[in-house]
Amino acid sequence: MRPALRPRARSGSRGRWLLYYAGRLLQVAGLVVALVAATAFFGTQSTTAMLKMLLCGVALFVPGYLLARPDPRR
Repeated sequence: MRPALRPRARSGSRGRWLLYYAGRLLQVAGLVVALVAATAFFGTQSTTAMLKMLLCGVALFVPGYLLARPDPRR
């Protein structure tokens, strides 16, 4: 005979999870922008354009990192 299943306790609020996933989305977007910058400008003379695009990727990644740091399960 199986033991009675207990419903899982809801961990975290909906707002915390939304902030967490928004942060993860910003992180992924920043990494994609940086990857595109590194591959699109590889071997070209336009170093400043590559650095500006990498800076945009970092500007997306860092706020995403800060938003996704707190664990919504706590």
